Amino acid sequence: MSKIMSQQKSVLVTGASSGIGLATAEYLAVQGFHVYAGARDMRALGALSKNSNITPVQLDVTDREDIAEVKRIIEGKGTGLFGLVNNAGITKAGALMDVSVEDMRAQFEVNLFGVHQITRALFPFILQVKGRIVMMSSDSGFFATPFVGPYCSSKFALEGYADSLRREITPYGVKVVLIEPGRIVTAIWDKGEKSIADAQHHSMFWKEAKALGEYSIRKGKTTGLPPIAVAGIVHQALTLEKPKLRYIVAKNSFEYRLMKIFPAWYVDRLVLKKVREVTRLAEKNTQSSK
Repeated sequence: MSKIMSQQKSVLVTGASSGIGLATAEYLAVQGFHVYAGARDMRALGALSKNSNITPVQLDVTDREDIAEVKRIIEGKGTGLFGLVNNAGITKAGALMDVSVEDMRAQFEVNLFGVHQITRALFPFILQVKGRIVMMSSDSGFFATPFVGPYCSSKFALEGYADSLRREITPYGVKVVLIEPGRIVTAIWDKGEKSIADAQHHSMFWKEAKALGEYSIRKGKTTGLPPIAVAGIVHQALTLEKPKLRYIVAKNSFEYRLMKIFPAWYVDRLVLKKVREVTRLAEKNTQSSK
């Protein structure tokens, strides 16, 4: 493996073409890091290539050839790798009893197996300099909401993966940090609207799923934090001598902390109450618009 030739620390950010990943890549570059910005579509990284502190790389975290090429690029540049920000992810939604096995596998292929594949491949770089691994989880990694079961399941799995990894590699000087964003204003909400429009209406869960989906999208677009808020926390995770093990990034972080300590039966009651309220309001609005 190439020896680190520069004092400038290098970080790889996956899923850097939009949203949190894009904001993080740009923010870290401004803060003096050299950033390898990875995305499946290189064309989406065009603007980043203008920054001398950013090296765009073709990277699908499920593609072994892409990962091998990224390793070669890092070795060729001689920068080493101090940090890995596992941000790439996809969202599959819908009532679990309507979700196909294929969609569930696709969800985990990116959000868990892809994370494992890229982390395992680049770990030797990070170990060499006792660097950092940042896992982009979600409030869905500890608070499971109905009709987003595939995504929640993958993020719960990611948190278990991160905890195990941290307890294995911390003695060797490598830190693992989980970031749990709540509502963030990104293009994911536009994708959610399209998903609802394309969904099949024959499901027995359609009424509740549609109402809750539309409510979540509306709240996400109007009350979410900007992606830069998460980018700033990523920077802390990479630079603080003793970063927290977990960071909740949300306006209502106190409520989320309560959800972590309330008994499951009580959380269930709160969630079901919310689903009923949102569904009734959606039906009322539909009737009044006729």
